[in-house]
Amino acid sequence: MSISIQFLGAAGGVTGSQFLVTVADRRVLVDCGMFQGSPEEVARNRLPFAFDADALDAVILTHAHLDHCGRLPALVKAGYDGPIHATGATVDLAEIVLRDSAKLQVEFTERWNRRQAKKAAAKEADEREADLENEAEALEVDDETLPERMRNARPEGRTETREPIYDEEDVERTMTLFQGADYGAEIAVTDGVTAVLHDAGHILGSAIIELRVRDGDDERTIIFSGDLGRDGSPIIRDPTPIAHADHVVIESTYGNREHASHDDAIEELVAAISEVRDDRGVLLVPAFAIGRTQELIWVLDDLARDGRIPRVPLYLDSPMASRATDVYLDHPEIYDDETAKLLRSGESPLSYPGQQFTDSVDESKAIRTAERPIMVVASSGMLTGGRIMHHLKDFLPDPSCTLLFIGYQGQGTLGRHLQDGGKTARIDGQEIEVKCRIRSISGFSAHADQEELETWLGHFAGDGKPKTVFIVHGDPDAAEAFAERVRKELGMEAVIPKHRQTVTLG
Repeated sequence: MSISIQFLGAAGGVTGSQFLVTVADRRVLVDCGMFQGSPEEVARNRLPFAFDADALDAVILTHAHLDHCGRLPALVKAGYDGPIHATGATVDLAEIVLRDSAKLQVEFTERWNRRQAKKAAAKEADEREADLENEAEALEVDDETLPERMRNARPEGRTETREPIYDEEDVERTMTLFQGADYGAEIAVTDGVTAVLHDAGHILGSAIIELRVRDGDDERTIIFSGDLGRDGSPIIRDPTPIAHADHVVIESTYGNREHASHDDAIEELVAAISEVRDDRGVLLVPAFAIGRTQELIWVLDDLARDGRIPRVPLYLDSPMASRATDVYLDHPEIYDDETAKLLRSGESPLSYPGQQFTDSVDESKAIRTAERPIMVVASSGMLTGGRIMHHLKDFLPDPSCTLLFIGYQGQGTLGRHLQDGGKTARIDGQEIEVKCRIRSISGFSAHADQEELETWLGHFAGDGKPKTVFIVHGDPDAAEAFAERVRKELGMEAVIPKHRQTVTLG
């Protein structure tokens, strides 16, 4: 049997998830995510795919976060026109994410082209002025008209221009390829390949992919964990335990640490809100528009109902989060028991009293003059763009404000820089001094920590024990620590694949 996995993203890092499974002459892609973080990482999104897009048989998507689905329109632009399988909720959320991303790709490209043209024009003008000055020196003349000649000699800048990685038309074509599936339903992916999606408990619709591949009478099972959530998280169900696999590909975002308990996280949040209330300040929370924002609303509403926090006004400054919350409300069938019970009682667990969605840019900018204290939740979650950036310029220099991180901050991001104690932040070419409080709460993470990852992996025991566990989607130190834990505590073979490495499965 000829089966291989090529690790084309989330190998040696946390973003860009992309795994190519080859079974004889059939090819199935699991995830097609964007690289995020440092400029070097982001630049990888413009590289050609490592395979012929039109040679793929199918794509299966674990969930709708950008680092797992963000390059799908680029794949379609490159010639892919086959099915994209995902849960129904993931299809709905992916449309929001991809349309927003397309808009940003166009805006980023236009700004880049303008900057390059400006640089090229300035460089050519400087070179021309230098040539004229050299000419004047060579002729040994004192030409009073030289400055005027220099101005008239400024040429138009010539530079290479870029096209967007993809645009909204590419997203339109991509959305026609999606095929929604329920948890537990068997999907006929291609000849000899079937898939079953299980709840990953990470965000609404997130899935663990059980991939069954056949070649003649021989069958193998490969499990892709996707991003695993935490037991007991609000709104959605816990990750599904699975007991058998020949090979497992598992994330390791927090493979080297353990989160604070949920109760501790709640206490820290209550303290942060009380702190800004007493100082009449601003609690600024960068949060992913999908998943983290909805969970935070749920928690704030629960605390307000119990009288544990003051009714500080809440601004939800993300049009994407607003649309994503509507999708959450459209899919109550995959809520956990606690949230379903609240709905049956008439409560609205995704609505904090007095919350205000600021959909327009003017509404967003008006937040700086709002009567304090206030809470502001805005994306992006790692401070890599979005409306959070102009809030940082307003509130980082203010000692009465608190910047509260409740999610992972990737290496090379402004979020990680500030979380690690950075005293200044460079935003839009301006150096901003950091005088506000910086707080981090790990208990709200949507990713399983080291112990939770090990517990989930521990369900594969006895006859279900995998031959190989591939550790992906983690920074090198996290992946190494978790691989060692898997070997020592579970007695499983753990491998950390390199980027673009192909592994043949025995």
